[in-house]
Amino acid sequence: MKNQQSTWDEFVQGEGCSLCQPREQNNEYRREIAQLAISTLYLFADQRFRGYCLLIFDPYHATGIEQLTEDEYNVLMKDLRRAAQAIRFALNPAHMNYESLGNSSPHIHWHIIPRYKHDRRWEQPIWEGWAQRNEFVVNRLALPEQEYQEIIDAIRFTLKERE
Repeated sequence: MKNQQSTWDEFVQGEGCSLCQPREQNNEYRREIAQLAISTLYLFADQRFRGYCLLIFDPYHATGIEQLTEDEYNVLMKDLRRAAQAIRFALNPAHMNYESLGNSSPHIHWHIIPRYKHDRRWEQPIWEGWAQRNEFVVNRLALPEQEYQEIIDAIRFTLKERE
């Protein structure tokens, strides 16, 4: 059995990285919305925060923005802004949260989380105070496929309209 450090070192090197290309368009955690200039936008399966998306860096395995060239960084930031604008326009949240973590999935990716005044965690970070590490798996809010598709279609439409 591998120890935790060797597993982390392997993840950092990209071994077994589930976020590297090629990756599934759709799986139990995410559904593809669109490929952007240097990343792909996905709708997160847990929709406790309507429109929660992931933006995943595509060209190669990198664990932090400091590893990107200046051009790659600028294009990624434009993708992030474009995705956020599309989500905001399509779903009209009160606020948007952005997080780039990577300590459990060490590959550059952004969590784009629309926040609504009626969400039960409105005035706190979405991660704070949950008892379980697997909160987004254990207590996931799964939608009927038609609702996932409606959100995806709205964001796709907005991305195309704002090209």
